[in-house]
Amino acid sequence: VRAEIDALKRNPSNIPAPMQALRARLSADTGVPEAALPFVGELLQVRSEDADWRGAIERVLHGFAQSLLVDERHYADVADWVNRTHLGIRLVYYRVRDNEHALPGRAPAAGSLLHKLELREHAFAGWLRRELGKRFDYDCVDSAKALRHAERAITREGQVKHPGDRFEKDDRHAVNDRRRWLLGFDNRDKLALFEEEGLALAQRIAACDADVAAL
Repeated sequence: VRAEIDALKRNPSNIPAPMQALRARLSADTGVPEAALPFVGELLQVRSEDADWRGAIERVLHGFAQSLLVDERHYADVADWVNRTHLGIRLVYYRVRDNEHALPGRAPAAGSLLHKLELREHAFAGWLRRELGKRFDYDCVDSAKALRHAERAITREGQVKHPGDRFEKDDRHAVNDRRRWLLGFDNRDKLALFEEEGLALAQRIAACDADVAAL
């Protein structure tokens, strides 16, 4: 919890501390600025008017949100470093090529989760919009019945219908557990959650110390 709080204070990002630490190592060793290596989650957020869908959208985008975006001019340095370094963690990164000429795909349907996303103004915005359109054009539906009739869709409760009649609901964590949310342009809400948890843990530790001293 302390590591998360330190990372949240150091950088206005919701990406987990171990991933941010890995990026810092990569930057220090290669000379590529951290600002040139954004995580997908730092460039996206759910629109405020669609906040009730955020938990489900976070689930669908969780893996992609932790992916690093690498511009073509930095790709060789990053690829060499990743290859020779024992990372101690899983890393996915994308080589962003022809970013200026990234063409939009087909327009998403009215109920698509893509309409619930806001993209940061960034050099990778065109590439990211195209990639989201190819991979995450999921309908947002209100019931399991509607889910069955969609090609790919999500419910607010976090059940996902993937293409090919594959369904998924990952309830290892609550769909609205905001500590696991990764999207967003700032992290004030997440920092407040971890500071509250840190205070509670500190109080428990002090109580345990007092019990040990009494024994």
